[in-house]
Amino acid sequence: MLPFDQDTIAAISTPPGTGGLAIIRLSGPHSLAALKPLFSGADKLKPRYATFGKLSHPDLGEGDFDDCVVTFFKGPNSVTGEDLLEISIHGGAYLQQKLLEVILRAPHIRPAGAGEFTFRSFMRGRIDLSRAEAVADLIHAKDEAAHKNARHQLGGGLRDLVGEMSDKLIQILTVLEAELDFSDQEIDFTPLESLLAPLGELKDTTTALLDTYFYGRRLEEGFRVPLIGAPNSGKSSLFNLLLGEERAIVTPQAGTTRDTIEKTIVVAGHSLILVDTAGIRKTGDEAEYFGVDRSLDEIEQADLVILVQAPDTTTKNAHYVINTPQITVYNKIDLVTTPPEDKDIHLSCTTGEGLDTLKRLLYKHVINMKNDGVQGVILNSERHRDIFNRFDHQVSNCLTAVQNELGPEYIASDLRLALDILGEITGKTTPDDILNQIFSGFCVGK
Repeated sequence: MLPFDQDTIAAISTPPGTGGLAIIRLSGPHSLAALKPLFSGADKLKPRYATFGKLSHPDLGEGDFDDCVVTFFKGPNSVTGEDLLEISIHGGAYLQQKLLEVILRAPHIRPAGAGEFTFRSFMRGRIDLSRAEAVADLIHAKDEAAHKNARHQLGGGLRDLVGEMSDKLIQILTVLEAELDFSDQEIDFTPLESLLAPLGELKDTTTALLDTYFYGRRLEEGFRVPLIGAPNSGKSSLFNLLLGEERAIVTPQAGTTRDTIEKTIVVAGHSLILVDTAGIRKTGDEAEYFGVDRSLDEIEQADLVILVQAPDTTTKNAHYVINTPQITVYNKIDLVTTPPEDKDIHLSCTTGEGLDTLKRLLYKHVINMKNDGVQGVILNSERHRDIFNRFDHQVSNCLTAVQNELGPEYIASDLRLALDILGEITGKTTPDDILNQIFSGFCVGK
């Protein structure tokens, strides 16, 4: 379990050497005491106000060390629920490291562990576990779509949905357990079949949530889009054209590309991992053989394939991509007068003709793969998927128990277990080892 004690923690919240401004954060009861000997404006600090002053101390060297702005948040009205200081200084690596080194010499001050600021916020009840995980997602978001999803979860989207699902379970449990308390009296009991509708709704919601996981993982990892085709069809030229840079080597010789090369572009706010692959053909060259093998592996992992053909290359039916969504590109149209009509795109990498049409088609494919989620909630975490899979199984058990007319005590027991499983999302019933795993994956300073 990550430490949760009365020590004050300190860490740099911005990477050293990034220039501009940097922030050093302190959280805990000794924050003010640690800063006071160093900061000229310590006596002027007020909660929620930014105070300008100078940093100076013999341990920091002769004279003034740096100008700075300190913002003070008085606990429990801070993100961690404790006294919190944010010290904004110039962003040089030496300035940051030296100041942190001196701060850590103060009594009861220690370096923050990975994710410990967010962990303290969770432990103090400032955020639930789903929102804590969203902090990490927001930090690592690499495109607009991933950022939007993380912001929705940070705003409590998943928490609110889980709350609604929990409330339904509690309503059912309340009725069942009240009737169990009065089972020895002559009262009219709620027909068990009346539970089928709300349980069915919970199962439908869970199924819809689980269906969002494929898209959610693509928000984290990017859609994989290999360029596939025969040698010398112009895959590398098209790869470079889509990137807007000379990333892949292009020569007139067939079989130049022997290994996969990948680079990310952003289309419709989503990351697409373009993969330039070796031309697919039978070959006795060992290096080229392994390249072809990797190309076939890429097809198996692909979310979309760009199949490139050209008039001066073999254009056999691409049986290896028959089950994969694809865009067919007929390249080198500058070499022919009448290109075939059965291709999606007619393109010349030399002149750029057809490139805008290809980009529009890529945009359309990405939009078609988009999932709006359940009340905006999209599962992108394997932990969340596992929890909802177990919850789905438990709700199925409840439905079976109702259909088989088992006693209300058995149904109530199944419902309580389902409620406990759902509580793992927000941290109400999450084991310590899982909490440790989640927060240890955060950056130091977050």
